[in-house]
Amino acid sequence: MKILVTGANGFVGRALIQHLSESGHEVTALVRSIKNVKHTSHKVHWIEGDILDPQNLPILKKMDKAFFLIHSLKEVSDLFENQEALAAVNFINWIRPTGASIVYLGGLGPKDVPLSPHLRSRHLTGAILGASGIPTIEFRASIVLGEGSLSFEMIKALAERLPFRPQFSLLNQPCQPLSLHDLLKYLDAALGHDEKRHEIFEIGGPDVATYGELLDLYSELAGLKRKKVKIPEVELKVLMKVMEYTIPEHANAGKKLAESLEHPTVVTNTDALVAFPEIKPQALRVAMDLARSSSKTHYAPLWEKEFLRILLSDKLLTQSGLLSPELMRNLEKVAKIKDIFTKR
Repeated sequence: MKILVTGANGFVGRALIQHLSESGHEVTALVRSIKNVKHTSHKVHWIEGDILDPQNLPILKKMDKAFFLIHSLKEVSDLFENQEALAAVNFINWIRPTGASIVYLGGLGPKDVPLSPHLRSRHLTGAILGASGIPTIEFRASIVLGEGSLSFEMIKALAERLPFRPQFSLLNQPCQPLSLHDLLKYLDAALGHDEKRHEIFEIGGPDVATYGELLDLYSELAGLKRKKVKIPEVELKVLMKVMEYTIPEHANAGKKLAESLEHPTVVTNTDALVAFPEIKPQALRVAMDLARSSSKTHYAPLWEKEFLRILLSDKLLTQSGLLSPELMRNLEKVAKIKDIFTKR
């Protein structure tokens, strides 16, 4: 098949391109800059272009499928919702002459409730693509576990970097993680699915877990000792400020994801199981361990006393009530555990 993949330099895009090219498909991959592609393949036709600059997008030949994997999650601009919607419209206009049908990866989230900007934009993008009249498959997923996944990297960074495991209400929301291995199976299965309209499939692994339980699971598999410390309930903006100190390399995108923590992201129907019965997703423990064992990133632990000093110097944090006397006493106790960063 002749397949277009947009968002080709992203976590899912890179893995999908490799999978499709190894399966013998003729793949065209859109990136903003080919210079930023770490491993180019002669089997893939790489093209440059920005979906937000439609006048300079290259003209496409006939295509069978077009994967829309573009996401503005890492963009600094507060207008990322507008950018996501505009990107979807430009994509439709660009691929319509090719005759391709669409496969879109969106996000799980409850219906009929006010959503976070991140989840709202995911659903809106799917609605725009589906309303185009072009046959569209929309997969909605929660956390995808795999090497390079932003959600996984945030779990890993927090588990390895913090000397304790924070406890607060947002970490009690349920989610339904899916391994990258199984996501690729669903995306591949979409190639042979004869869609006639806009179809939405909610996909996830067999296990539901809270975000806190994901931190616990990673720590267990990595052999880390992490004492649980209760964090006072504060405004989300305060927690986002803490994120800047704890995971600065993921803070911008992480803030958008953090806004979605208040919503459960779980599968609510069996449509995907009925449409793709051959796919049997991996258990959460297996998926997490595979992601952990293949991950090559390193997050140095925070030096406890220095970390506390930095937090105490931030007026937003000190005035918010986050750094309560009780929390400070707990952190001081944690900081006295000599082997807090050692493995069992």
